[in-house]
Amino acid sequence: MMVLHIGNGVTVRVRDLVAFFDFDVMTVASISRRFLSDAEKKKMISDCAGGELPRSVLLVSNGKEKKPRILFSLLSTAALRARLASGEND
Repeated sequence: MMVLHIGNGVTVRVRDLVAFFDFDVMTVASISRRFLSDAEKKKMISDCAGGELPRSVLLVSNGKEKKPRILFSLLSTAALRARLASGEND
């Protein structure tokens, strides 16, 4: 099973990773702000950034459940992309 380390000792299965986005970009558009607000109300968000300002937002499927999870990470999207490309995710 391949996993991606997203910081603070948190890993996600690569096959469950749907997408990841830059946090700053996600907070600019009103539709994405609304998406994050709705997700927070539904308790779908896990702050893996340790309370600090996140740099990326990950959308992760929840396997058998239909409800996705949203994770905040301190790693940038460039760092996450590089980890996926280099295979630094075992």
